Amino acid sequence: MQENSVVFEIKGPDYSKLKKFERQHKKCPCGSAFDKMSYSFNPTSLGIAITVKCSCGQTLHLGNFMDMDDKEYDENAYKPLTPDDLKNKEFEELAHQILLMEDPRYFAIGFGTKLRFDPMYYYAVGLAAYGDERISRAILYKQSLNEMHSYVQNYDESSSDEEKIKIFFEHFKAKIREEVKKYNCENVKLLEQLKEE
Repeated sequence: MQENSVVFEIKGPDYSKLKKFERQHKKCPCGSAFDKMSYSFNPTSLGIAITVKCSCGQTLHLGNFMDMDDKEYDENAYKPLTPDDLKNKEFEELAHQILLMEDPRYFAIGFGTKLRFDPMYYYAVGLAAYGDERISRAILYKQSLNEMHSYVQNYDESSSDEEKIKIFFEHFKAKIREEVKKYNCENVKLLEQLKEE
């Protein structure tokens, strides 16, 4: 009697891309289970999404999901990640999450209410508390110290939520722009959010 089984394969152009990825990452250290690569197969109604992750943190997306199989392998896009690269990716992801809250639709999805300053502000401060220190430095807090070491209120209490939100995001975007100029940021979605109007 034959056992029931589900088999996933990597073949054709995807196999070629996988071999290039493995060659490019052969000097990366092994992970905690002494495996260099982990593989994830996600069958969907749109096709199979395959994710291969190296122990360095770099990921390769394969499969016929979202036309990933039509893309050529780009060695620059899949180079091994350094600790600084991983730190920058974390920083970019946190900045992106905060910038999403500027859009009232995303805010309503996340908080179940219309965009208001206080919940948006405390969400950003909460992410900053446990994330990359560059996020914390980018936030315009309600109070800060001036050159004379006196407390300054950064938001006028009589201002509307819209005005406070505008001040917050103008400051935040300016600081994040300064940070991403210090290295070669390739995060397209973050760079799009940081475009000056």
